[in-house]
Amino acid sequence: MQAVFWGVRGSYPVPGPETSRYGGNTSCVEIRTNAGERIIVDAGTGLVRLGEQLVQNGEQLGNFHLLLSHLHWDHIQGLPFFAPIYQQGTQVSLHALRSDVAKLPEVLRRVARHEFFPVSMDEWAARLDFHEVHAGRRFGASAFRVRPFRLNHPFGAMGYRIEADGTSCAYVCDTAPFFQVLHKKHFLRGPEPLSTADRRALQKLRSGLVEAIRGCDTVIYDTHYTPEEYERFPHFGHSTPDQALQVCAGQDVRCLVLFHHAPNHTDDQMDGIAEQYRALGAQLGMEVVTAREGMTLPVRGGT
Repeated sequence: MQAVFWGVRGSYPVPGPETSRYGGNTSCVEIRTNAGERIIVDAGTGLVRLGEQLVQNGEQLGNFHLLLSHLHWDHIQGLPFFAPIYQQGTQVSLHALRSDVAKLPEVLRRVARHEFFPVSMDEWAARLDFHEVHAGRRFGASAFRVRPFRLNHPFGAMGYRIEADGTSCAYVCDTAPFFQVLHKKHFLRGPEPLSTADRRALQKLRSGLVEAIRGCDTVIYDTHYTPEEYERFPHFGHSTPDQALQVCAGQDVRCLVLFHHAPNHTDDQMDGIAEQYRALGAQLGMEVVTAREGMTLPVRGGT
């Protein structure tokens, strides 16, 4: 398997000279089998470039499986610009949380209203199929086996363990850590006191994540904040590289990929983060890679 990174930023796109090496598009990762089958995870602005390449290569027809972590704007804003949806004979199977599946058609219709967009959703040539995913309930998508698991993020988010070719890759984005804030169906203005039930819920979320990534060849993890930034914004629903390392340590994870970079992190800042955590990962016997837009990363199994 291979992971191809089409968008690696969080929150909003940041094109420009200070982000040219790591990239400015928002979240989109393509997972490919050795035989060339693909599954796409998240539909940020990185999806636009992927769609353009598919059309240019004559690969736009067929059934695309698209896994959505959640419906926050930086994870779906590329979908109306995905070139294959304007090609007859294309089918896009969208997999998301039950609540998101219910909302997504209306969200897309509103985005593509005539006041805002030249082609309404009902005029898109592709067939869109919407599928609910449930934590722990595995399903097949093309040549892939997918295991969803819940994350700690406002209004809920889903992570995915994806297996094919005898290898495994997990996508963990977006999530907060599991000790200070429990995110529910609203945005928080700051940390709120945790009840006993909240602490149990956090432990259940963490346990489900750890179980899902255990023995995973590659884990792509939301590491939006530096530790200093996290101290200022612990209630925004994102993690740090240190927290990602803590979750993955001791779980036989071979490679951790730092992902969903903050939009204000310049290439120079990202270089420092990459070097720091590459060294810390090596101390734990884990390869740590910092995602760059356009990067193709082999997902290698153990020997």
